[in-house]
Amino acid sequence: MPHFTFATGILGASLQTLDLYALLGIAVALLLGGMVKGVVSIGVPLVAMPILSHFLPIKAAVLLLSMPIILGNIPQALEGGDLLPTVKRIAAPLIGTVIGNLVGVSVLISLAPHRAQAAAGTLLMIAALLLLAAPRLTLSPQWAKPAGLALGFGAALMESIASVPGPLLAMYLIATGATGKAFTKQIAIILVVSIITLVAAFSGGAHASWADLAISMCASVPVIAGILLARPLRDRLPPATFRMVVLLFVLAAAAQMIWKSGIFQALSGTHAL
Repeated sequence: MPHFTFATGILGASLQTLDLYALLGIAVALLLGGMVKGVVSIGVPLVAMPILSHFLPIKAAVLLLSMPIILGNIPQALEGGDLLPTVKRIAAPLIGTVIGNLVGVSVLISLAPHRAQAAAGTLLMIAALLLLAAPRLTLSPQWAKPAGLALGFGAALMESIASVPGPLLAMYLIATGATGKAFTKQIAIILVVSIITLVAAFSGGAHASWADLAISMCASVPVIAGILLARPLRDRLPPATFRMVVLLFVLAAAAQMIWKSGIFQALSGTHAL
């Protein structure tokens, strides 16, 4: 008879070593991520990841955020029907995300912890800068599929290493003319497929267990609580200003992640030799 324990897998082993204050810090990170999403719809990982990196290895933080992303996007992916026609329309970025996650998880697993932290911090900075700059592209029909494959692949790499696929996917979908409910549905479908591939890649390499998925599912509770708590604030705060403050926070936190990784000190030591 199989023995189920939360101590197995990446998350269980990481959480078991933490004290109460660290566990509260993780809960606060998830709650804050949910609150920010409730106000300005910026993805939970963009806010939560820099805080989680203080308590967990990057691999564990990426896995912890997987189920909240899936559970948050499934209702939007199914809303309004027309699932199969929508999947056909976004087939190129879907294929790109599957390939990108398989590659990205392999890269993440092979990286030393400090290098994984530096890579995640760099990708978080890129994501925040893209959201601040909000570049507007227009893709002609002949370029839509190749660009979708490439940007889907890039988004999946950002997903598997730093849990932030949104900016590249948003750039692509806006460039192809997706707006309103169509945009929301398309990005939700891509994110769900992307995270399922991510979890499968982790599990296939025997780096994640059912206990990890159960813990990640529990992480959805503070995220949802944060979204519900922040809803009354959504109409009282100036969204553009709040969004700018949040993204500047992400930039500063990502820079701290890179510095904390010691990668610059290691490089300067190498040059000194």
